[in-house]
Amino acid sequence: MNIFIVSDDTALPLDRQQLACRIRNAVAETDDVPAIGCELIGHDEFSTLSLADGDIVIVYGMCAQDDDCLHGIADRCEKLGVRLALATKLPVFRTDVPDAAYPTAVDMAVRDVARERRLHVLDLFAYAMSWYMREYESERAQLLEPVEGGRRLSGAAATMVTSFVARWVVRRYFSRGHITDRLYGASMYPEMWSEETNDEDMNHAHDIGMNAVRIGEFFWSKLEPEEGHYDMAYLEGLLDRYRARGLKVVLGVPTPTPPRWFTLAYPQSCVVDADGRVMRHGSRQHVCTNNPDYRRKAYQLTRRIGEVASRYPNVVAIQLDNEFKCHVDMCFCETCRRLWPQWLQSKYGDIETLNAAWGTGIWSERYDSFADVVMPEATPFAHNSSLDYAFRTFTADTLTQFASGLAQILVEATSIPLTHNTSTNFNLRNYDLFDQLDIVGFDTYPNSLTPWMFPMNLGLWRNLIPNDDVLLLETCSSHVGYTGNYMLPHPTGFLETEVFLGYASGLRSFLYWLYRGQKHGVEQPHGAVVTAAGTPDIGYDDVLASQRLLSRQSPFLEETEVVRSSVAMVYSDEARRAYNVESGGIYNFKTMVTDYYHALSSRGVDPELIPENADFTRYRCVLMPFVRCVDARLLAKCRQYVEQGGKLVLGPMTGDRTADMAWNTADGNGLGELGEWMGVSDVVQYLSADPRTEAVVSVGKAHDALGGLVTMFRAERPLDYMTVTSDVAAGRTAVARRDGAVYIGGIPAQADGSAFWDALVAHDIAPFDDDRAFVRAGGAVLKFRRDNERYADFHIANMGGAPASIDVAKPATDLDGMPVAPGTFELAPFACALLRFAK
Repeated sequence: MNIFIVSDDTALPLDRQQLACRIRNAVAETDDVPAIGCELIGHDEFSTLSLADGDIVIVYGMCAQDDDCLHGIADRCEKLGVRLALATKLPVFRTDVPDAAYPTAVDMAVRDVARERRLHVLDLFAYAMSWYMREYESERAQLLEPVEGGRRLSGAAATMVTSFVARWVVRRYFSRGHITDRLYGASMYPEMWSEETNDEDMNHAHDIGMNAVRIGEFFWSKLEPEEGHYDMAYLEGLLDRYRARGLKVVLGVPTPTPPRWFTLAYPQSCVVDADGRVMRHGSRQHVCTNNPDYRRKAYQLTRRIGEVASRYPNVVAIQLDNEFKCHVDMCFCETCRRLWPQWLQSKYGDIETLNAAWGTGIWSERYDSFADVVMPEATPFAHNSSLDYAFRTFTADTLTQFASGLAQILVEATSIPLTHNTSTNFNLRNYDLFDQLDIVGFDTYPNSLTPWMFPMNLGLWRNLIPNDDVLLLETCSSHVGYTGNYMLPHPTGFLETEVFLGYASGLRSFLYWLYRGQKHGVEQPHGAVVTAAGTPDIGYDDVLASQRLLSRQSPFLEETEVVRSSVAMVYSDEARRAYNVESGGIYNFKTMVTDYYHALSSRGVDPELIPENADFTRYRCVLMPFVRCVDARLLAKCRQYVEQGGKLVLGPMTGDRTADMAWNTADGNGLGELGEWMGVSDVVQYLSADPRTEAVVSVGKAHDALGGLVTMFRAERPLDYMTVTSDVAAGRTAVARRDGAVYIGGIPAQADGSAFWDALVAHDIAPFDDDRAFVRAGGAVLKFRRDNERYADFHIANMGGAPASIDVAKPATDLDGMPVAPGTFELAPFACALLRFAK
């Protein structure tokens, strides 16, 4: 096996012989491996290079400026079964600005291509920046050399860089990155309680069957009570006590809560909102993650945490920060003001390209330089949607850079899997974020009124990166709440359906927030396993019942593997940003996706949720709603999928905007090249919400109406089982077909009882659902499938408060091994069932 570093940079501080040796030694500790060689070659040599299945290619340097070049390399590697990674460039550290450096256009191209092709990024830029920002100048000077524009790592840094690259390669390509146990536990906050209370909680958690805790994401002040004075003995003592009780630990890096001494010393680090208000100390996420002083201190602390964690085998994962962008999104501080034009230059190259993409001829918005481009601060009316969208993307990108810096420090310090607790609520680029980590982690707080939100999250996060392990890091045992919002508790039994479906879907952890209720702060109303007084909380009995159910379910989980649905719907972080810019006063992306998912699941189709960069060919039917920008490469992917026999359902609002949020007027039809392919023209959009002007749907003798923003057009091939008409858009329809592709220009405001949804699912979605050959359900009944060579298992739960019917197509056995005959049987409210079918 060979590792090829493709680079035209002859000064790259990397020792290839040492790299091969370090990788070989690390892998030999756990596996028998063949000889590993390492070669450093120029870009021009790649086309003639002899490659073999299993080789690793890492592309670094100037060829990354050419997207087509990178795609060509990716095509060749994919064809040959060669593993490919793209590397960002080691930076030139500037001495004239406190930020030291900013990613170049090359780095942005690397990330864009890697995101599209689902490739790993070896983030040497973030690695070097995190080293530079956490070290003192006396340490830096030994490994830096002067170059034009600043300083860069010299040959003296080869050992350090080589060691890091070796650890990264082992982690990405040889380490399984798995958590072998199924973790069941809760978040604990030992910093808030006495040692006696902590001991009581640790013992009680163990006694009720929990095997894991999550700690540490907020206790920065315990680890660094004064600047530069660290008390890591506090962390070591906690880990010792958890280990003594057999409790595994998901350890948080407490960067969301800088202590008061930090904000006193560095007041300029605080977040500034669009109205110029400065966030004050007293909550969390009050400091801008771009601020160089904050990054320096965060990186220094992270290094120490990694060093401690590496000595404790009961630390099974390290969680970066906590819910990035939970409380704050865009920041307008002086650091962001300085970085914004640099990001724009890296993205657009020259100012005329930006002016053209944004249409700055409108309202005299034209810019003469990137330094002139404003941030979307308070203005009399709305900002140009292109500006607004770009700034939100800038925010997500810079957050990823910060997180990547944390990750590279931990890659260097430990082999423990890395994760983060993300959510559908936040402005992130989740693929970029988790590509630098090992296991996807998420938080979700479902309620029994919209129970399908929970399986929707399960279906989303297990498909983000190529790792079936997923961690549920926060959910409630009964109810959420804080001092500003009281919430309803779960009905008795609802929690068991979450646990049952969760582990069936592939979860490796189910962790409650929180174990002991908060006595102080703002989240005293939040449900917990036990109250602040230590007595059982409302959900306590369900927590115990869920653990007993897991014990019965576990043997089936152990002998099977996750099988994904044959139907998938695309979930897009880029689309989420787009609807934050253009909501029309009616749209919330999370609600839109949830309602669309419910329209399917209530009709018996439980789809996967996949990102745009997923492999569509793994599914028989792909639905792509709300993805406003369909660029040339995504369109080519869609067309190829259909040509290969896939069923594709597009819309609503798919392809109607460019990557800069402009009307997609290419080819003169309002849907660009996508519209041309689908054979539509004369495109208009309007709000369908008034009976006098709504878009009316007819399916045989049944009628329905589209709601929200509808796209209507003239179609060469309208659907044959449905018509859509509108008085205000006369002569147009909202449904079109091309071979195996369907475009729908709108959906009804309500999915329940909808003739539109009944017809669409029956004709163009359900026939492609492989699960229907075994079992059919619907309503509030949700399911996940797991198989082995002999059996197909369906883990089924009625998450609703009324009995529900399930149609069984073949003979099966249940959780207790009892036979289940084909036919219809009733599942009680909040009941769980397992059906095992012989293959």
